[in-house]
Amino acid sequence: MDELTDFVIPIVGLKFGEHSYRFKVNRQFFKEFDNTDIQEGSLQVDLILKKRSNHMELMFRAQGSIHCQCDRCGGDLNLPLDHQEIRIVKFSQEDFDNTDDVLVIGREDHQINVSHIVYETIFLGLPIRKFHNQETNGQTCDEEVIKRLEEYQKKESNKGVDDRWSALKKILTDKD
Repeated sequence: MDELTDFVIPIVGLKFGEHSYRFKVNRQFFKEFDNTDIQEGSLQVDLILKKRSNHMELMFRAQGSIHCQCDRCGGDLNLPLDHQEIRIVKFSQEDFDNTDDVLVIGREDHQINVSHIVYETIFLGLPIRKFHNQETNGQTCDEEVIKRLEEYQKKESNKGVDDRWSALKKILTDKD
C-alpha cells in the first residue's frame, strides 16, 4: 500500500478555492488493485480540487495508455486513454450512503485517499470492447489467430441445427 500514499490529500488546513494535483500511474499502481484486465499502463492523472464550505468538487482527467489484451485475438494491446470524471465530496456528521458521484466524509476526517477514484476514472474510460483497430489505435490483430477463428466459425455454421432442438420445436408447433 506504500504506492498509494501519494494519492492521499490532506484536507485539514486546505484553503477554500481551487487546488491542482498531478499523479503518475504505472504498473505499481495497478498491482494494488485486484483486477486482471489492467496490469500495466502509463498515465498522468490531473486533479482539480475545488474546496467549498460544505463540499469539494474533484475533477479528474486521465491521459496516457493502458496495456491490456485484445478481446478479439488475445494479443498485446496498447490502448490510448483520455477520460474525465467529476466527483463531489460532501462533509457531514450524519451517516449517508455514498453514491457513484457523491462521496460523504465526516467533518473530522483529516485527509482523503483518491486512489480508488483515480482507478475508477481510468477503468471507466476504457471502451467496453478492447481490440486492435488500425483507425483508432494504429494496431492490427494477429492475422494467424483471426484466420483460425474464421475457420472455426465456418465449421460451426456448417454443422446445422441439432436434431434435439428440431424435435423440441416440433412439440411446440404441434400444440396449435
